[in-house]
Amino acid sequence: MSPRATLFLCALLGVVLLAFHLSAKEQPAGNDDEGLFGRFKKPIEWQGRIAPDFEIEFVNGEAFKLSEQVGRRVIILNFFAAWCGPCKAEMPEINKYFDTHREEPFLLIGIDADESVETVKKFIDRYKVRFPVGIDRNGRIQKTYGVRSYPTTVFIGVDGRVQLYQIGQIANADIAFDSFLTIGLEQLRAKKGINKETYLAQLKEQEESKPEEASEKEKKEKSRLSARALAITEAMDCPCGCADRVADCSCKTAKNIRKKLEAEDLTGKTDEEVITALNKEFCVKGSKSKRDRG
Repeated sequence: MSPRATLFLCALLGVVLLAFHLSAKEQPAGNDDEGLFGRFKKPIEWQGRIAPDFEIEFVNGEAFKLSEQVGRRVIILNFFAAWCGPCKAEMPEINKYFDTHREEPFLLIGIDADESVETVKKFIDRYKVRFPVGIDRNGRIQKTYGVRSYPTTVFIGVDGRVQLYQIGQIANADIAFDSFLTIGLEQLRAKKGINKETYLAQLKEQEESKPEEASEKEKKEKSRLSARALAITEAMDCPCGCADRVADCSCKTAKNIRKKLEAEDLTGKTDEEVITALNKEFCVKGSKSKRDRG
């Protein structure tokens, strides 16, 4: 099968599986920021992209870098948080799938949402997580992969491309992953996995073709925010009345909200409470919390 035909087949499978899961699975509890449109749009946008490179240290001390492993095995990234109900509910299914395929050239990685080591270890022990887990410090990997809701699962083929971008709980891992895994293992047996140099070259080309990023001033402004404050700006609709979130809007209202979050002590407040207070202070239109941690 030609690379183009394989990519087309993966894309087709992804659309079919997305439709199946949106109708059959439990949606991200308390994480409505994607919305129904977003849960369709984002997976389609990500399908076929070269997966961004990243590094992470697992809680057991081992290090992982995507560019060192891509093309050598099929890789699944599972973004989760210990407080997330659907993340807890899907863990037995994810564990079972990992156990079934752990002897194959296959790697499943759990990526936690910047929680404490103690919290993550308790989660691993409670849910008997057997695959490697790392903590996404400052949410850098989450941001790179556009993750706004938990759980989100990303399937990376041996061609280095995203073959499935799943928002919400995995209801049946066999149905979600088997077709992609089969294709990946066949490509590996045929020695068609992408090599590191080609992967990095294609990733560079993809990055260079992106629209111009935010101004240096905006980058510096965002860099001063704590990880939690930044996450709130990415989850909160801008009260100015536009369709952007506070993190992306360049209006005066959004800038003032970011400035306030930079200086404000968020200790003891939930994200819901913070967003509600900001909306009351800067309100042009109401905005609903996108990260209710139910």
